[in-house]
Amino acid sequence: MTALLSIDALGVTFDSPGGAVRAVRSVSLDVREGETLGVVGESGCGKSVTFRSILGLTPQSATTTGTVRFDGSPIDLDGSLCRHAAMIYQNPGAALNPVFTIGQQLELVAGTKDREQLASLLADVGLPDPQRSLDAYPHELSGGMRQRAVIAFALAQDPRLLIADEPTTALDVTTQAQVLDLIQQIQRDRGLTVAIVSHDLGVIRRVADRVAVLYAGRVVETGPTDAVLESPLHPYTQALIRSQPSMAGDLGVLDAIPGAVPDGRTRIDGCSFAPRCPHATDACLADVPPLESTGRTDDHQVACVLAGRGRP
Repeated sequence: MTALLSIDALGVTFDSPGGAVRAVRSVSLDVREGETLGVVGESGCGKSVTFRSILGLTPQSATTTGTVRFDGSPIDLDGSLCRHAAMIYQNPGAALNPVFTIGQQLELVAGTKDREQLASLLADVGLPDPQRSLDAYPHELSGGMRQRAVIAFALAQDPRLLIADEPTTALDVTTQAQVLDLIQQIQRDRGLTVAIVSHDLGVIRRVADRVAVLYAGRVVETGPTDAVLESPLHPYTQALIRSQPSMAGDLGVLDAIPGAVPDGRTRIDGCSFAPRCPHATDACLADVPPLESTGRTDDHQVACVLAGRGRP
């Protein structure tokens, strides 16, 4: 399967009063045509910034390095990718302007005032009574309905790549399931490629074909979802899975990951997870480990000097 989107050595640095903050240190990943790629990690690992930067949605003061290719062609990081890709934001309330109706906002995105076309977009995402919804203000819709409207905005330009940034975070469990089902249905109907950013491994397990695990602005493990979540090799991936509550048997005490994601102003010479890793050795602190094949499959890769030695 060919890569629709290829990101190579992406770095994003923000200026701050306390010094330069490296939000993304070096992210390399592919999103293959027709697949759903799940991107996971703790808050502050660079998940959202990675995709916002390639869409040109970071502040002008941010410094971005690396290369991005879409459908084999280089893409400037100036918003050019927005002609081919669209984003669903995690907070539909903040993504919508409260003083304009849904229809007025959709007109701007879709570039048409044709109510039938606009209503058709809302119908495609399952909004009840689309004509009436066009005249509604965001506060008149439920959280799930607002998220459906945001999805309609993303589809208005007929993108090939749909980026969903924590699309279920602000929703209740039942509505979460409905939104995930909707995204999958839209993907099948329109032949879309999807990248979904989430801290919820349950969401990723449900919808993603492959997964990329980010830590401190780098990809530390990637591969087929089943392989990564059932047989994780990187200590960080293992720790993430252990920290998730189980629906089977006694929940017990969750296994929290000690410490915190390193500050973006911190210089990291070796493995960024080493200070929190129970398996770390001097070798882990020497150099940044490359992302390499695990030997199980070429598609399962891990950035850990110990993984090749049968550990951890």
